[in-house]
Amino acid sequence: MSTDERPAEVVGAGVVTVVAVLAPVLSGALAIALLLVGYILKTLDPEPAIARTVLAGGWVFGGVSAVALLVAAVGLLFAALREGPQAVEGEPETAPAATDAPDSRAGLRTVGFASYVAGDRRAHLREEWAAILGGDPGNGVVLSSRRRMRYALGFLWAALRMRISDLAAPLWTPVDWLLSVESRTHGFIALAVGAQILYIQHEDGVHALVTEGWGWCAGCGIALRLFVGWLRRIRGVELASTHSESRDQ
Repeated sequence: MSTDERPAEVVGAGVVTVVAVLAPVLSGALAIALLLVGYILKTLDPEPAIARTVLAGGWVFGGVSAVALLVAAVGLLFAALREGPQAVEGEPETAPAATDAPDSRAGLRTVGFASYVAGDRRAHLREEWAAILGGDPGNGVVLSSRRRMRYALGFLWAALRMRISDLAAPLWTPVDWLLSVESRTHGFIALAVGAQILYIQHEDGVHALVTEGWGWCAGCGIALRLFVGWLRRIRGVELASTHSESRDQ
């Protein structure tokens, strides 16, 4: 293959990869947003006529997301198996010795494509993954063709998750900003509980708020507090010190 044709193929593969990753994520996010808005509209009295349209759109985009995810998975798998010798070109020294075997070549092609999906800053993973596929024949560790391909597909799935995580990272920025300072978190919880209080008072009156609504509001506040703590743990967010907060202000 000529060097002039190679960049065009790389660009084409990049476009396919980006579309394959973005299509399920964007359609799924839009489906969740539409379903959330639709069900909120259905709680209103009288129910707006647009509520059913919004819900229908949410379910449609949910179906589109599921189909796009399936098509993307199948497309990326076939693209990995169709890559050809260029995916194995520049193969690391730790790769399996029997690269002429069809199962070894298929596994290496899949690893090469997975490394490309993971991105340039994770290029080192290609050598690590290829070394795992190679096993350790000196110590009697030889992977079967089925196990080798299962590992290779697992690497491809991990690469897709890494790329999706990279795309979703900017969406976590405002959430991390909110979680990093206790006063911001308290303000958010107070705003949510206050909105619930105003809604109950507007719909059912002060009597319902005093007799029954306070329990719902308290439960909402506790649930939000627990949810915030869970988010901090999974995001690894550390609270800023009071001194740092006052200095920033």
